[in-house]
Formats: sequence, C-alpha cells, structure tokens
Amino acid sequence: MPPTVEDPAVLGGYAIRGRLGEGERGVVYLGAGDDGGQVAIKWLRPHLAGDPAAARRFAREAALARRVAPFCTAKVLATGVHEDRPYIVSEYVDGPSLRQAVARDGPWAGSGLHRLAIGTATALAAIHQAGIVHRAFDPDNVLLGGEGPRVIDFGHAQAFDGQMFDGQAFDGQAFDGQAFDGQAFDAQAFDVNAFEAGAFDADVAIGAEPVGAPAFTAPEQLLGRAAGPAADMFAWASTLVFAADGVGPFAAGSAPEIARRVLYDEPDLTGLTEPLRGVVATCLAKDPARRPTAEQVILRLMEHPASGQRERERAAALVSGHRPGPPVEPVREKAVEPVREKAGESVREKGRKGWVVGAVAVGVALVTTVAVVLVSVNDLDGRPRVRSTALTGTPAGSPTPTPVRTANLVSSPLPGTDATFFEHPSDTARLTTYSVYSAKAKQWVYYTRDSLTGRFRKYADVWESVLSPDGRYLARRGKRYRNGYDSVKITDKMTGRTSTVDVVRRPLSAYVQAWSRDSRRLLLNVGTPIKDSWQSTGFAIVDVTRRTATVAALRESRLSDIRYGFAPSGGGVVALAVGARRQALRFFDGDGRRLRSIPDVGAGVADYLFSPSGKKFVTNCPGLATGTACVYDSLSGLELERFDNRCTNPANWYDDDHLICWVRPDTGGQGHQAQVVDFTGNPVRVLVDAPTGAADLSVTYTYTD
Repeated sequence: MPPTVEDPAVLGGYAIRGRLGEGERGVVYLGAGDDGGQVAIKWLRPHLAGDPAAARRFAREAALARRVAPFCTAKVLATGVHEDRPYIVSEYVDGPSLRQAVARDGPWAGSGLHRLAIGTATALAAIHQAGIVHRAFDPDNVLLGGEGPRVIDFGHAQAFDGQMFDGQAFDGQAFDGQAFDGQAFDAQAFDVNAFEAGAFDADVAIGAEPVGAPAFTAPEQLLGRAAGPAADMFAWASTLVFAADGVGPFAAGSAPEIARRVLYDEPDLTGLTEPLRGVVATCLAKDPARRPTAEQVILRLMEHPASGQRERERAAALVSGHRPGPPVEPVREKAVEPVREKAGESVREKGRKGWVVGAVAVGVALVTTVAVVLVSVNDLDGRPRVRSTALTGTPAGSPTPTPVRTANLVSSPLPGTDATFFEHPSDTARLTTYSVYSAKAKQWVYYTRDSLTGRFRKYADVWESVLSPDGRYLARRGKRYRNGYDSVKITDKMTGRTSTVDVVRRPLSAYVQAWSRDSRRLLLNVGTPIKDSWQSTGFAIVDVTRRTATVAALRESRLSDIRYGFAPSGGGVVALAVGARRQALRFFDGDGRRLRSIPDVGAGVADYLFSPSGKKFVTNCPGLATGTACVYDSLSGLELERFDNRCTNPANWYDDDHLICWVRPDTGGQGHQAQVVDFTGNPVRVLVDAPTGAADLSVTYTYTD
C-alpha cells in the first residue's frame, strides 16, 4: 500500500516507497536505497516512543534474528533510532505470505505442499539450532520468496538455554509440578469463556506470555506456560494443515472455540495424505514431549520422492549439524582392529586408538567431564593451518593468563609403561587415571590412583576404572554382564562399601564417560558396537548416592561415534562426535530431550570439552583437522580464540587459559609428550613424556581448584 502523510519520507537512510504491513506495535515499510535495492524497515509505533520495555523488545527481536542462518529468514541489515523510536532494517523478501498465497491461489497439494513442509521445517531447525523459540509461527509469518520460504517476525521469539525458558524450568511432561497429558487441565488454568468473540489479539499476552493467533498456538502457550521448540512444531503442523485446506486443523467460528479445540479436540487432517499426514499428526500432540523435533521431521519428509533438490540440500545440511555451504571433505580415519568379545561379555566402545588426554574437575557448583575415549594420531604433514588470532567477543576467562608451574617439578615413572610424568604440589590439575594399550591382550589396562595424590593401582579385569573428582569414589565397569545387565561398581573409599548398579540389559552396553564435578553422578554412553565404530542409542546417568541409573534413549540421528559429557551447569548433557569436522554441539536434559544446539563447531570429545570454570569449550576449528583449536563461549557459542598448534588430537583443558594435548616433540615425529600449551599454540610445560616405541597411552587429569 502507498505511504500515508504520517509516514516518513526517509527512514534509516532509505527512501520510503510504501507500507508492507502493520501491527499493534509497529509498521513495516518498503524502503529503497540509493542503488535501487529494496529493504523492509520495521518501525515502532508513535505511542510507544520512549517506552523502555518496547525498546528492549525491539532490540531482542533484532538480536535473535541475527543469530539465525540467513537462508531461512529475512536477514537483519541494520538497526537504529528515529524520532526516539527504534527501527530494524531487514532484507526484503519479494513474495506473498503463505496466507496471501492460499487466499489468492487456493490450498496446496502434492509435491508443492511437501516441499513447503520441508522448507519450513528446515527453517525452524535452523532457528532452534540457534537457540531460539519463534513462538509465533503461522501463515502470516511465512514469506514465499523466490529462493524458498522465509520465516519472519521474531517479535515474540525468545532465546532458550539449558533447561531454562525465561527463568522457568521446562519439562516436556510437567508444568508447574502438574502432569500434562492433554486430557486434564486445572479448571482455573484456562477459561475459554473468558474470550469474548473477536476479542483475541495475536499480540495480547495470555498468562503474561505473548502468543500468536489461537489456531496456530500450542496448548502450553494458551495455558500461559513455558513454550519450547515443541511449541513451534505444533504451530508448524497447524500451518501445514492451513496450507492444505485453507482453514486449519481446529477451525471454528470464534477465537474461544478455536482455543477450546486446540486444548481438547483431535485435529481435522482430512486435507492431508500420507506421509505428511502422519508427521503432522505427531506434531499436533497435546503433550509437547511427544512431538518430534524439526530435525526428526526433516528426516521423515526427506524419504519421500516429492522432496525437491534444493530443499533436500538445505535440510541435509541442517540435520548434519551445520549450515548449508560448500562440501566438506570427510575425515579419513585409519582402520582399527576390532575388539573380540567372548560370549557373555559386555563390550567397550569401538574405535579407541592413538593418544588422548582427559580431565575432570573438582567442586560443587559446575559440572565437567572425564575422558576415556581415544582418537587417532594424525599425520602432522599437509594439514590445513590457521593463524593465531584472538577474535572479538565477550571474554570468558580471567583477564591475565594463570601462571603454570614450570620449575621444581617431581618426575615419576608411570607403572606398566615406559612413560614419565611430571607434577608439582601446587598444580591445579593432577593425573589421576591412565590406561595403556596391551598389544598382546589387544585391550586397554587401567591404572587409577588410590586418592588424588596416592599411588596408582592396576585394574586389569575391567573395561573402565575412573576416580571421582573429589577422590572419594572409584567407578569400575566389569567385562561380563551381571544377571543380563551391563553394570558399574561404585566403591566408597571413605567407608569401603562397594555397590553395583545395573545400567542396561544385554545386548546393549554402557561404558563410563564422565563424572559430574560434584562427584554425585556418573555419565555412561549406551549403545552397541557396529564393525569398528560405536553406535550410541543414548546415555545413562547413575546417581551415586541413591545407587540408581536413569537411561535416556535419544530420538536423534547421527549418533555413530558420539561421545557425551555433562553440560557446564545444571543437570544437562552434551553430545559431540570425535571425527566430524563440522557439526553442532547438542544439549539435552537428563531425560534425553533436545534443549538447544550450537552450530558449526569442529571435532572434539564431549567428555572433556569445557574449561574448569565451565565458561569456555574447545574443539578443532570447523572444517579443519587436528593442529587447530577454536575456543568458544559456552553460553553464547561465540568464537573467542582461534590458533594453530602441534596437537595430534583434539585439545583438552589444563586451566581456563591453557590447553593440554599430545604432541610429537621433535620434527622427526619420534615419541609423544602431553604438553600444556597457551592460546598461541606454544608449549608451556611437559606433563607426560613417552619415548619412541611406547604403548598407546590415555591420561586423565582432575582439576583441583
């Protein structure tokens, strides 16, 4: 529509050509630059000028939109303030909204509808991978541009982190302590008669939570409860039904009746055919815990031949954990001789090889991990290299690097090896566990200290043996099933009591991955070996005090050779692949529900991913091999440091300012040393020295500060 006399002639340096749309809080204009390029400019309404809450909301909208991959939304180009009112300049998408297209051309069907489903699900997957819940996904906020559907309007969107949504704990099966089953609600929680006909406004808050139009709003949002990514999937499914029949799954004559049907009635899916009908039906479950993720929807839809090439490429990129881009050369790992189990034996993870360093932290406030997984020693020649740089971002560590003790070190031999280790009484990280590969027995043998500073004891009859961060508990996993279960033994060194906790039933196995920092929980990787790799099915958490195990089966793809670690705060778990050069770091709650992800990180081992403070994590740089390190802020995922090094495996943490990794100390590539390196890649100190010909060795360090 043309501009009115109240509209500015110029806004943000762009000539105003007309209005694209308007709402209660803002007007969207079509702007034109000096070069003729067109943009969309959203400007706050005059009556909200000087309103700090409205200004914060505008700023949040721009910040959240900028975090999302630009292929699936209108890219934010600039922000500013004009006449005390903020505005947002975005990419102009030349195309109608989905609602306009349906009104003009009628309902969609066949391959066109299927491609729309994949395109919009891919957009939501990118939004969720950026740690954002849209909360207002509907036909008005889907624009049909020439390059595919774009999701716009992040005015109601919220960031989600860990288990928190705007300060409220989110549990897919419980809200405010009450069971959520889609059948029973507190009679006072929602009164459909409180809606007067026509009184419902998409921008009005229900229970202080802004939501979209009721026909596209999830039940938990209508009840004013926390809304996570599952709410977006409910809205996505409702939008697809609208595209197919022009009315939606809960059509009625009034907003109160629509809301009632959303809460209590089954959806009308007569306009859909399989396989889309089945996918949409699962997304419309009343219980958010029963709805699939966007990635799971994509995988299901990509099986259908109606999927377009462009939609498949974008979707494949998202579900593989990175944004669409140029092809990435796959990691080529050396073949590994598989472990041969005897009948009745449980198994350890496949693919252990080479040299690795692991670590675990002491304390009660934060959670970190202990490593038991090894990765290959890669050839140092011919690797892509990166320059040592510090990137702009929020500092996550101390302003001055912590000094590392390099003098008056005590050297001691490691029993059962040709290696020597070096330590100082004031070290903030101590060697507590190591394992040696026996070529004769074709298995790893564990040595664990009796305490944080005691002597090492050999444990040859177990798959893993790991000391807790406080030195009180020893966790051991035997080589045989116990009454059909793979189990773990927990020994309390203070009382001498040993308890056995059954974890998973045969044929699954569960190998020890990490202690929580407070030494109260033990994390195990559940799965089964397939040829030379480990196919994970999820994880298990052992409560050491209660002597119980909780198993979380993940509804995820890409779990081959996945490792797990505790998230840096709370009770969550992270997952990362050792061999994938470009992937997403995935966060789950203790029951295995996906919470968020940080896209586009490199290879790393989740067991020892986070620094002792939990403020940083480190991987190889995305797309590159070992010999590079990228350090990220744990909360935002912002890259803080990027530098070259001589590491032959993904690096681990010594303290918040230094890393540990195995290196070949001379140019001839003879022997190995576990070294402390700084953020320029330069060596600071030797921790372990293994001469040429020494057996493969894994070392685990415990943070003592």
